[in-house]
Amino acid sequence: MPKPKKHEEESEGNSERWLLTYSDMITLLLALFIILYSMSTVDAKKVAQMAENLGVALNNAPATSAVTKPTGTGTGSGTGKDGAGVQQDALDEIYSILNTYIDQNHLQNQIALVNTSTYVKIHLKDMLMFVPDSANMLPSSDPVLEEISQAISKVYDRVDHITISGHTADVGPHTTAGDQVSWRLSTDRAVTVLNKLIGYGLEEDKLSIEGYAHFSPIANNNTEDGRAKNRRVEITIYKNPTDAASSAASGTASSKNPNQVIITNAAGSTSKAGAASSGTVNSSALPSASSPASSTSSDAASN
Repeated sequence: MPKPKKHEEESEGNSERWLLTYSDMITLLLALFIILYSMSTVDAKKVAQMAENLGVALNNAPATSAVTKPTGTGTGSGTGKDGAGVQQDALDEIYSILNTYIDQNHLQNQIALVNTSTYVKIHLKDMLMFVPDSANMLPSSDPVLEEISQAISKVYDRVDHITISGHTADVGPHTTAGDQVSWRLSTDRAVTVLNKLIGYGLEEDKLSIEGYAHFSPIANNNTEDGRAKNRRVEITIYKNPTDAASSAASGTASSKNPNQVIITNAAGSTSKAGAASSGTVNSSALPSASSPASSTSSDAASN
């Protein structure tokens, strides 16, 4: 009889060992869910930048930010004194106007749009805008820039800053002459677009230009298709200026890209490239394409 009693006591002690296994399993599940949650946290800025670069490189439908803004269609009516309803976001409005214009005129291969929570960027390819290897504009670019100017004018009082940046392709090899021509061409094209927009009635106090030469590519320069994408002018409308936009407005170089020439707006402030004139901007302060250092035509032929 004593032996069965001992066996019975051992059985009672072992009956609660399942709690140890259960607690271990719960602890492991908790750790798993914590890891999964940490992996699901996304950097919105990085996703927006990745979407922009991917959309431009593939030349597909305009890329949009992963962080979208609600666009509800409420049925209520405002009670303000002027009777106006809720105003559409400035960036969404200009994106909608230009996207409709691009679709109606079948310009998807010449113009690309990027819409984020802080800016709208308009990519204009040089094949639409300029005579090859020059800052002379093609007649086909006039209606495009007029439409862009009118669209920006509609939201001008609700945006903070507008930059116009010129870019060229890297055709190599790098020489002093070739780089000077590339710098001047990128900036001259930005100046030309700026003057066109001003000519169509766009106000000047929020405008600035940037010249990047071939130092800010969006595609591989080893192929002709990639070089064609890199030859471009970008118009960026900021609602909440980034560091780059703020630097451009104050006439200092952007910390994001030291290989950059910035000329501020037409208010007369001085930039790295020189002083902007009143009314329209010129790039006479940049290295001259006709100087001895840049007289080699082969270096300028494919910028």
